[in-house]
Amino acid sequence: MTEKFLFKSGCETGYVKDNSGRCKKVNNITISGRRWFDRINGNTYHSVDVYANGQHIGRNPYEYGYGDQYIQTAHEMLQESGICKKTGERLKSGIGKDYYEFMQDMRTNRSKYVIIVSDVPRKKDL
Repeated sequence: MTEKFLFKSGCETGYVKDNSGRCKKVNNITISGRRWFDRINGNTYHSVDVYANGQHIGRNPYEYGYGDQYIQTAHEMLQESGICKKTGERLKSGIGKDYYEFMQDMRTNRSKYVIIVSDVPRKKDL
């Protein structure tokens, strides 16, 4: 099992350093998820890689969660790296306000996000 890798942007929220070391506005976020179903125990796990402006931001190699949970894991990684804001506020429904706003941004700015997911047959393929 590999360790969780996470890049710290060192810039203000919504920006990431480019190859020259300057902070650039994030114009493209790519989330690449892989899901694996454990038939013996009936659980689903996922791994996720996150890229911002083509730069690898982080990798979470093994996490419990089914369906689109890999997107929430990617959002948490983007928060930890400083690219997405992290306020900890909650809406009346109980969902995190930051995650809700992230999902709204994904819906309104479709050209900014690339979401790739695949179901893999073996745990080691995560």
